[in-house]
Amino acid sequence: MPENVNLVAYLAGITFAALAAYLWLHARVTSFRESRVRRITKLLKDPETAAAMPTEVLSDSQERQERNQIIKGVRSRFTIIRRTLVLCVFVVWVMALTFPFIGKLPSTMLSIIIAVTTAVVGIAARPLVENMISGIVISFSRQLRVGDTLMMDGQYGTVEDISITHTKIKTWDWKRYVIPNSRMLNKEFVNLTLNDSLLWAYLEFSVSYEADLGEVSDIATRVAATSQHHNAQEPPQFWVMRMDKESVTCWVAAWADSPAEAWNLKSDIATRLIREFQERNIPTHMNNVNLAGAAPA
Repeated sequence: MPENVNLVAYLAGITFAALAAYLWLHARVTSFRESRVRRITKLLKDPETAAAMPTEVLSDSQERQERNQIIKGVRSRFTIIRRTLVLCVFVVWVMALTFPFIGKLPSTMLSIIIAVTTAVVGIAARPLVENMISGIVISFSRQLRVGDTLMMDGQYGTVEDISITHTKIKTWDWKRYVIPNSRMLNKEFVNLTLNDSLLWAYLEFSVSYEADLGEVSDIATRVAATSQHHNAQEPPQFWVMRMDKESVTCWVAAWADSPAEAWNLKSDIATRLIREFQERNIPTHMNNVNLAGAAPA
């Protein structure tokens, strides 16, 4: 009789623990899902913030459709994760329930069950299981999220989707870079929007030793400060970086609101610097190359 009481208590305890684990996982996954949905909804209110390369090729309806697909993808991923975790809890619960009766099974049958399970999971389903586990880890990690802008493997783009098995990155030229989650988990990358979308954008250029560096500094900082893509929270900075054989290498840097704005800012600064150098006859090399088209002195 005491043995039966202990067995009933064990089964009840295991069932209670499984129910508590289910409720906790359901609440945690739902909370994570809603926080990610709120973040991506807020992020996508400004398309420039979530784009690797600024573009106006999409119409308003296409942009809304793309935003809805991204949000739907986030919800679907966490729904799948929740179901997967619940299934794992169920499997563990069933195994725990059958544990007291394992000793009563024939050893031959038990060995066959273990061998078949190991073969199926360890060989046939190994890639799927690895990618699913990696997808769950990535989903709950704050290092990589949908909408983040990355530099990875020579690719520059935004995370468009994180499925349960693959991560999809939309590169600046609108190609899709698809990576299995098991590989993505082990990759090194630069997340340009991990904590915020601000970016310190710099442009490197050269001027001749004959150029007035004070004038060059004034022009470069003025051009950067008056660009429409510049975030005015801090004045642009100018530095002389190197003294090369035929020219002086300089940097001008300024803040931008997002990686896409930083792209536009660098392009705008370069275009206007060339125009200013042409108008003021500022040489860029020792050979005195005249950007305005006149013959060298």
